[in-house]
Amino acid sequence: MRRSSLVLRVLVVAYVGALLALPLGFVFQQAFSHGWVQLWAALHDHAMDLAIVLTAKVAILAVPLNVLFGVGVSLWIVRRPSRVSRVLDVVIDVPLALSPIIVGLVLELAYAQNGWFGSAFAAMGLRVMFSYPAIVLASVFVSLPLVSRQVIPLLREVGDHQEQTAATLGAKPTRIFFTITMRSIAWAAAYGVTLTLARVIGEYGAVLIVSGNIALITQTLTLNIGANFDNFNSYQGFVGALLLALVSVLVLTVIGVSRHRLERKRHGSFV
Repeated sequence: MRRSSLVLRVLVVAYVGALLALPLGFVFQQAFSHGWVQLWAALHDHAMDLAIVLTAKVAILAVPLNVLFGVGVSLWIVRRPSRVSRVLDVVIDVPLALSPIIVGLVLELAYAQNGWFGSAFAAMGLRVMFSYPAIVLASVFVSLPLVSRQVIPLLREVGDHQEQTAATLGAKPTRIFFTITMRSIAWAAAYGVTLTLARVIGEYGAVLIVSGNIALITQTLTLNIGANFDNFNSYQGFVGALLLALVSVLVLTVIGVSRHRLERKRHGSFV
């Protein structure tokens, strides 16, 4: 029994190492291969700096929008079950099933100047495609279910007994939401935010279609990385990839450490 358990652990570690550790290690090795001076110069590349700023602006808007949607739709699906909510429970997974390229093409058909909705915006003098709003729209679409898929199972698990008790005692809905509901789903929502942030800053396919990949204007960090590799500037591409990897690892580490400390604190309070 112990031998089979050890073999399973070795296989899992080897599998994860081959898929994650080795590629990430290669990115780090390539980024530092020319020394600190060259790395520092690459980090101050004008095109990459603009791409980083645009990526941050997209994340600042797209992530909160998906958090609001994710928490709201989760409460609707779990607390107000109906035919509509059951259909919605299935529909919100569509972005995970569709290829990002298809998502980009659909958005372009809908919001191009001669598209289904784009023509109305064009009549008002507004352009959606190949601009910041288009990138935000694509980023929101591809990361739509990531918060709700973390929150919905937890809401079902904890139930609504505490909320009903608080309502019986005269608590207002707003107070119930912030003091009971949000506290019970805080870590699930935080993990959903982490996944959403990682997806938004790392999205390529959908953003490539809707942004036009215009250098210095609508080029996010992922598009900048791709452009550098396409132009045989691989070192600059590895530096950009290093930044993306560091942000993702940092966010996941902060969430993991914070949750571990909170669990230890709670465990200690019961001892």
